[in-house]
Amino acid sequence: MKGMLGFLEKAGLVKMDAPVEPPPQARPSQAELAPAQEAAEPVATPSAAVAAPLDLDAVYAQAGVAPSLYPAERLLRLVDGLSAMDEATRLMAIKAMDAADESWTIEDPLADAAAKVQALAMHAELLQLNLQALERDTRARMEAVAARREKVVGDIRQQMAELDALATRETTRAAQELATQEAQLKAAQDRTAAELASLSQLSRQFQGLSTQFGAPATPSQE
Repeated sequence: MKGMLGFLEKAGLVKMDAPVEPPPQARPSQAELAPAQEAAEPVATPSAAVAAPLDLDAVYAQAGVAPSLYPAERLLRLVDGLSAMDEATRLMAIKAMDAADESWTIEDPLADAAAKVQALAMHAELLQLNLQALERDTRARMEAVAARREKVVGDIRQQMAELDALATRETTRAAQELATQEAQLKAAQDRTAAELASLSQLSRQFQGLSTQFGAPATPSQE
């Protein structure tokens, strides 16, 4: 096995890790590796223009994922480093590394991966709940804005209608007053014209008497 690992290391496909003493504490049990079943209550936060980078460590810590002797990310890097191999050879090489290193077993990264998959699912559900809460709050605010708009615009339109009615009444009243004034002026003009015509006719009649009978005698002076 060590010969195969040495060959893989020389080929640049894997990198042998220095032996690491296992931590003094007891190896975590499957129950300890299981993530917490209850997620934190969702908290609606304002949406940002640019999403912040996802803090995976915080996500795993919130879900209660315990540290692993051989994290799943390390196995992913190993698989990626052996991507030039076919699947069967790659699997055999990883099993050989597992057998040669007693500080970890393949169950360690697999259990870590399962716990992190569940943690990511819980976090995804939390994101969905947060988004739904934000959508509800946003819709409520939008409905409030729309209701305020309808009320204000309705009040303005009512005031405009009342002002329009007032303007119509004032226009009608002014037109009636103007018509009355014009009628009174016309009546006065007609009456004055008739009186002037009568006076003119009477004056002509008086002048006709003078023409017919001569001018009146001028009184003599002593």
